[in-house]
Amino acid sequence: MKMDVESESGWHVGGEMNAFYTDDVALFSASQRLSLQEDPTQPVIQTTGQGSSGVFEPVAHLTRSLQSSWGRTDLTARAQGFVFTDQAAFSHGTYGAQLTQALPGGETIFRMRYHYGPHLFLGNHGPGELRSSDRGGEYVTTHFGTAELERKLLENVTIRGLARYGDRSYNESFAHRNTRFWTLGTHIMWEIKPGIGLVVGYHYERGLADGRHNPQIGEDISYVTHYVEAELEARVTDKLTLLGGFDLEQTNYTSGLPGDDFLGAREKIYQGEVLARYQLTEALALSIGYLHGRWKLSYEEEAARINTVTFGSLLRF
Repeated sequence: MKMDVESESGWHVGGEMNAFYTDDVALFSASQRLSLQEDPTQPVIQTTGQGSSGVFEPVAHLTRSLQSSWGRTDLTARAQGFVFTDQAAFSHGTYGAQLTQALPGGETIFRMRYHYGPHLFLGNHGPGELRSSDRGGEYVTTHFGTAELERKLLENVTIRGLARYGDRSYNESFAHRNTRFWTLGTHIMWEIKPGIGLVVGYHYERGLADGRHNPQIGEDISYVTHYVEAELEARVTDKLTLLGGFDLEQTNYTSGLPGDDFLGAREKIYQGEVLARYQLTEALALSIGYLHGRWKLSYEEEAARINTVTFGSLLRF
């Protein structure tokens, strides 16, 4: 296969720095990744309410653009971190690479993405909290690959199909939670009018945990998840843009182990977010936002809630 690269090419560097204040450090990472093109089906979190913290999020990405007889190709590397000021154990980073290929005709885009999230701390379990493991810290490492095909159907309507496969590997005390998962999704992007856009998407995901093969452990977190997101973006002025989003996720656990807390269990998540972004210069944008989420496991009496305030900046050159 031959690709003839023309002279039109270039390097693009970008970065972000966001600051947050959250009232639930255990839910923070999962709430920030509850998005169609992030990792919305984060692991079950049973250790909420572990305190508040300030959080800094540095992001850096590097893109190499090439123009060829096939069309435009973008190769991107990205690194991102969450640094907690008061709860350092929850600090972590993620890394990724992406290939975006415009196909002949200019109305179809193919995209492949790889995500690596090592050693994410989920929380400490106290004695007697889990039947299936000793007390202690729970950590997970996530790998997944995503393929997307995006097609412009009308002048103002684009549809995207998504397929994803990955695994989550836990530390030794929680190894029975090691999970392989696959996802199918559809996204629709509609430009309602110039300056106003709506994105609606749905994901179906199946996850199979190692615990289903170990009845002596007594816990199987295998699941089926349905996830829906709607996001509206409106450009109010040449410099000011408002964004609002709502997420709904339901996870049905499929354990068949007698006595397992996850036997017949369900988790429902509702989350809403608003954000205002101001384009200070051509290269620099500032933002402020607020997020509220509600997380409820059916076998727990009370729902967990998270509130997060965001201040951010986006730099491109």
